[in-house]
Amino acid sequence: MAIVTVARECGSGGEDIAKAVAKKLNYDCVSKSTIYAEMEEHGKKWLEWGKELDEHVPSTWERYDQSYAGYLALVEHCIYKSALKNNVVILGRGGNFLLKDIPYALRVRITASVDERAKTLAGTVGVNEAEARKMLKYSDHEREIFIKRAYHKDWYDPDEYDLVLNSSHMSADEVVNLIVGEIPARDRAATLEAQETLRRLELASRVKAAIITGFHQFMPTLEVSHDGKEIVLRGVYLFSQERKKALLDIAKRVAAPTGVRSELHFRGV
Repeated sequence: MAIVTVARECGSGGEDIAKAVAKKLNYDCVSKSTIYAEMEEHGKKWLEWGKELDEHVPSTWERYDQSYAGYLALVEHCIYKSALKNNVVILGRGGNFLLKDIPYALRVRITASVDERAKTLAGTVGVNEAEARKMLKYSDHEREIFIKRAYHKDWYDPDEYDLVLNSSHMSADEVVNLIVGEIPARDRAATLEAQETLRRLELASRVKAAIITGFHQFMPTLEVSHDGKEIVLRGVYLFSQERKKALLDIAKRVAAPTGVRSELHFRGV
């Protein structure tokens, strides 16, 4: 039943560790390719935008653009949808922030010293260590700002993780075994109530993704949540009542049989 999220610094070996954990537990590993496949289901343009925007610092223009909002919505839905299947390892993309309130999700961060990361990266991509350090600085900055823009969280904050493991101080096998050793306790935390919480999060994210990728007019203030009974839409819109009905029709179709309540407000000029 457990879910594992793995956030990692570039050069820390986090991706290999995530795959090794998945293999040892016989779990599926949800990575970039999984998210891209999810995006492609919504059309080639979303796949292309996803590749351009993935873990990338958005420009001011992108932050208020439908392509960026749609990318984030699709990433969130893919993570919730994958988590709902249970027995998964989710690599990166802020999974630890999205699953913070799910008690059977083990949220792991893999870090390492800059020296060790530079050596690893230099050997992997065939550059000298000075160049590798520049690449690490750029990668760390991109991921930090991506998380800040997408989730309004601090990527480095240890309180956002259940385990922070330094791969400079132990072997990959030791890190894997520490993670695997936490799984039985997470399995026991998979109560029916906790599973229902995740189901509601997945449904709300599915509705939001469908609206942003399927509705022709962009609504930057759109918020979609589940109040325990129905899906709730909040935000301010500037389009016609006819277009509002079209948006609600998408929400009702995707949410069915769960009901939809609109708390959308019109703001004219």
